[in-house]
Amino acid sequence: MATKTIVKYRRAPKAKHHHKAGMTVPLGVVAGFMPLAMFAYDGFQYGGWTNVGHRLLAGLTGYNTTTHKFESVQLKNGLYPLLAGLAAHKIVGQWLGVNRMLAKAKIPFIRI
Repeated sequence: MATKTIVKYRRAPKAKHHHKAGMTVPLGVVAGFMPLAMFAYDGFQYGGWTNVGHRLLAGLTGYNTTTHKFESVQLKNGLYPLLAGLAAHKIVGQWLGVNRMLAKAKIPFIRI
């Protein structure tokens, strides 16, 4: 007579958990904000905090508060570099997978 083998319950394999390494800084986005920050800092040197607000508004929207007109030249100090940084972050990070490679290489704190 054949004997049956008694199989004990098997544990399911543990699921692999992805542990994020904490805060990371997207360099493309930060680099996009740098021209706007420098433009606002120059405004602070020449006119105080009020001029910082005027420069931030002009850099992001193109609206000059002193002449009450739209000037697209002002966008080169804020919006255009910011959009370029966001596009670089999207292309290099998600489409090319550079951020995934940086994570696998265990490079902390930096994303592109």
